[in-house]
Amino acid sequence: MKILRVTSDLYPYVIGGVGIHTHEMSTYQVRAGHDVSVITLIKKENDSNPDTIYKVIKMKKLFTLLGNSISPSFLLKIYKIQPDFDIIHAHSHLFFTTNVCAVLRRLKSTPLIITNHGLISQTAPMWIQRLFIPTVAKWTYKSADKIICYTIHEKDELVKLGIDPEKIAVIHNGINTDIFVPKYNRVRANKILWIGRYIPGKGVQYLIDAFAIIVQSHPDAHLFMIGDGPQMEEMQQKIQDLRLSMHITQKTFIPNEDLPALYQSSDVFVLPSLSEGVPRTILESMACGIPVVCTDLPQLVDLVDGAGLLVPTRDPEAIASAILKIIKNPDYAAKLGKTGTERIVKYYSWNDTVKKTLSLYEEVVCRQ
Repeated sequence: MKILRVTSDLYPYVIGGVGIHTHEMSTYQVRAGHDVSVITLIKKENDSNPDTIYKVIKMKKLFTLLGNSISPSFLLKIYKIQPDFDIIHAHSHLFFTTNVCAVLRRLKSTPLIITNHGLISQTAPMWIQRLFIPTVAKWTYKSADKIICYTIHEKDELVKLGIDPEKIAVIHNGINTDIFVPKYNRVRANKILWIGRYIPGKGVQYLIDAFAIIVQSHPDAHLFMIGDGPQMEEMQQKIQDLRLSMHITQKTFIPNEDLPALYQSSDVFVLPSLSEGVPRTILESMACGIPVVCTDLPQLVDLVDGAGLLVPTRDPEAIASAILKIIKNPDYAAKLGKTGTERIVKYYSWNDTVKKTLSLYEEVVCRQ
């Protein structure tokens, strides 16, 4: 099958859940015997090619609006190449690239599948989203032949929006459970890990405030923050103002192949986001046996319950209390970690995710 993947974010050009998801999905589909091309928008068309086994079609973005890469020439490019493919798989209704694919599908282009990576944007103001979601987003989803959601909760959100439930397939997000594995007999060091983007929806400021509380009673605690984004300088200033620089290590990038060791050396993973889909970082940390502290977003409750602690959004005290409960009780932490690993291995295999996605492609193509 000839597959065209369309994404605004692609690893390693952009570090984040969607970028890694699209990279991994494309890699596994090639290994399954399919011909995969990925079209993406980047800063410079002459940026070096990533080391991939799929083809990358790079287009220079003209500008970025609310975290969304825009390129008017993308419409003409994808219009020209789409007849060469059996299926188009676009990622997130929030991306300009996916909206363009919806326009083309209305013009009877190649069949279109869209993966929902969370209904709410983590960068756009809510007043814009209140206008965008029931109009452009709804129209984009209605244009697709099939929609992939990670959870029943996300499917229900789309049905409430007015999307035909018959169009929606629930296929869990997944990770490679042969690589993301626990490390036993590791030394505990009160190491707290956060991986993400420095954007408003990630709630990073609440984690920093929580960590300021933690170091008062545990001065040996250390927070590792991996990622970049438009709010990074603001958060760095906040760290300095709270005199936490000696307790926090920040890195903008860790290669994907080095992530398992990073998780394995941590004692707790924290995700204080205000909105999410089903982030790979939680799946990866759980697979590595690391307890999770995350906000009690509806789609994450069943995933994390028993493998970590859920806290309200925008609540540094609750975040600090949950982290302290885990790092002060090694036996309790080990129990949470074991539950997490067992759950991911049983229900979130990446091989299963890829297999079900390919079956959905075949279903759509056979209907044409």
